[in-house]
Amino acid sequence: MNESMTSDDARSVLAAFEQWLANVSKGDPEVVAAMYAEDAVFFGTVSPYIRTNPEQVKHYFDIFKSQLPNLHAFYAEPKIRIYGDVALNTGYYTFFHERDGKMQSVPARYTFAYKKVNGEWKIIEHHSSAMPA
Repeated sequence: MNESMTSDDARSVLAAFEQWLANVSKGDPEVVAAMYAEDAVFFGTVSPYIRTNPEQVKHYFDIFKSQLPNLHAFYAEPKIRIYGDVALNTGYYTFFHERDGKMQSVPARYTFAYKKVNGEWKIIEHHSSAMPA
């Protein structure tokens, strides 16, 4: 975490991110999509298409859930920066899922931008891509 921010700010952004990871792992696309602002922009790890509305975000997580059964996600090295009511979180995460009876991993990097809306961090921008070989 960035030393210049208050620990409360950092904890609240990190808590929002950890809730996103938990919701993705639970596999409920509607709950995950509800974490995004109405006008959020999203590039997902397993799709070449940009998502720009809640229905498209939900559709992505429907596909994500079907392609990655028994999903669990873990993160490392979050870099959180806060600018008033906007926060950025950049780092690494790895998705573990089952394929052909074996656990597979998909290491990726991410950037989330959040805006505080009614005291809650909503995702306004999310870019995720698989780690280069």
